[in-house]
Amino acid sequence: MKEKAARHQVGTPQSDKALLQFLGDISLNGSFCDPSCQRVLTRDVNELAGRLGRCHLRIGNWESPLWGDGGVNVMKQPRLFTTEDAAKSILSLGLDVALLANNHIYDCLEKGFENTLQFLDSNGIHYLGAGINKTKASEPLVLTQNGWRFGLLNYVGLETNPSIPAGAGVFLNIIKEERLLAEVASLATQVDIVVLNLHWGMELVKYPSLEQRRLARRAIEAGARIVACHHSHCLQGHESWRDGHIFYSLGNFLFGSLREQRTVQWPKLSRRAAVATCIISKIKVEQVSLTYLYQDGLRLKWDNTSRREKRQNRLNQCLTLSDVKYKRLWRREVLWQWAVIAPLRFINTSGGLIKALSRLKWAHMRAVLNILTKKAQWYED
Repeated sequence: MKEKAARHQVGTPQSDKALLQFLGDISLNGSFCDPSCQRVLTRDVNELAGRLGRCHLRIGNWESPLWGDGGVNVMKQPRLFTTEDAAKSILSLGLDVALLANNHIYDCLEKGFENTLQFLDSNGIHYLGAGINKTKASEPLVLTQNGWRFGLLNYVGLETNPSIPAGAGVFLNIIKEERLLAEVASLATQVDIVVLNLHWGMELVKYPSLEQRRLARRAIEAGARIVACHHSHCLQGHESWRDGHIFYSLGNFLFGSLREQRTVQWPKLSRRAAVATCIISKIKVEQVSLTYLYQDGLRLKWDNTSRREKRQNRLNQCLTLSDVKYKRLWRREVLWQWAVIAPLRFINTSGGLIKALSRLKWAHMRAVLNILTKKAQWYED
């Protein structure tokens, strides 16, 4: 385990509190690769960075690898990629840590992964969660800042379908529950604050599963101070637990269209973004707040409204339900999103029922059936 110095200095040395900020999924694919779009993005990010202010660490999930040599992971669909120029357009955001344990980091094969690491290294952005071997992929990241030692861990769940073939030269840090908890507990004895980052769960579902809620809470009890998660492409609830705090999903921060050659916006559910800010001491999480944003096409707009706050509070309150009631709520949400909303969205984006039927493949039906019957594998055995 290597210890590295964080690049930002905030406050005075040996300050008794630290300020951390967490972003959701960042994927500069699709239209973000267009130079004209990059100029707009650069302007928006500059403004946002000024509003967010300074922090000790700013952490986000790096979802799209840089383009490689033209090779793609044929086992994966859809695939994401971005360009170096697109990635440069968000450098003013001041991202300190890029999380790589996600289901798209191998989309452009080994060369794309190599280009991504080179870009992050050249711009002083730390990373973890994936590597050229299992040891590198599972290695914690320890950063020193103002007398603090922050220990970061990053894992991805198999239910996100990383689809990395056997023999590939890129490895992911896969969630194995007992190993994860043991590594959290071990790291907690070596640093001041453990931050656990998880890429997991079910897409477009507003609630984490009962299994996710249980594991996140166990991670806090094992020694994590913050558990920050993503992958669902929508905001989920957050809660205080013991002396820590859990963000079950921060949703999309910036995410291009999944269809090349077309500008198809994500559903409104996925365009509601947020930046989570935590003020922590070495004893507990002292204060938590969300800064609400909205992705309108390629524009990222400020959206701190009472409506957003009320919507978030409803999601948070659901997390207090008993296991029986919560599981029932989660199941209803899965059925609503995947048995009702997803087919309607497919028809709409296809241009009508007839065109939708012509596009329909057995793979679409099998994926929905697997979700509805909960055949997705949550953790590696």
